[in-house]
Amino acid sequence: LVKQYNEETNLRCHLLVDLSGSMAFKSSRAALTKIEYAQCLAASLAWLMLHQQDAVGVLLFADRPLRYVPARAVRSHLDVVLKTLTALEPQGRTRLGPALHELAERIKRRGLIVLCSDLMDRPTEVLAGLQHFRHDHHEVVVFHLLDPDELEFPYTDSTTFVDLESGERLTTEPWEIARRYRERLAAWTAQYRRQCRENRIDYVPIDTRTPFDQALLAYLEKRARLL
Repeated sequence: LVKQYNEETNLRCHLLVDLSGSMAFKSSRAALTKIEYAQCLAASLAWLMLHQQDAVGVLLFADRPLRYVPARAVRSHLDVVLKTLTALEPQGRTRLGPALHELAERIKRRGLIVLCSDLMDRPTEVLAGLQHFRHDHHEVVVFHLLDPDELEFPYTDSTTFVDLESGERLTTEPWEIARRYRERLAAWTAQYRRQCRENRIDYVPIDTRTPFDQALLAYLEKRARLL
């Protein structure tokens, strides 16, 4: 008995979307919170993937996995993906490392992993989680989403900063910490960029004012290299 079938998909893709509390941040210069941008970006990627006959799955997580939709390639699956992306609000603390390890254990079939996150955690733990995917022979693209105020720190007047995850408050004069903040931000993002490159992970920094087509282009370039 010989069983014959047609393979319906080119790639199997999983969209990993960070729902931790820090993703709720939005400055006055941005139109969307980081999670809203991630939801729109993931929805756009899902539409594009399904129209290219790729299978798409979604995993929402914060300090732990919150919702999982297995990958499918039929176009009607887009409705399921969109409802899943908008079902939950930002919640909980950021613990990307353990969450990524647990997600890697769930995804057995080799494919493309797309992470949408602000990566607000210790880089060594996040990168260990990403390396778990690479160890299992997945291809990985990381969209590092940050608000323009997080990138540029434009504050000048006395300001109270509130941690969206712990509620901790800090009142300070921005001019006293601006230079040190920018130095630490540059070192933090440079570490992600360098170690992603060393592990053959595509690292794409995104300002939440960035048009979605620029982010989609990064995915299309990755896909072209894989096929």
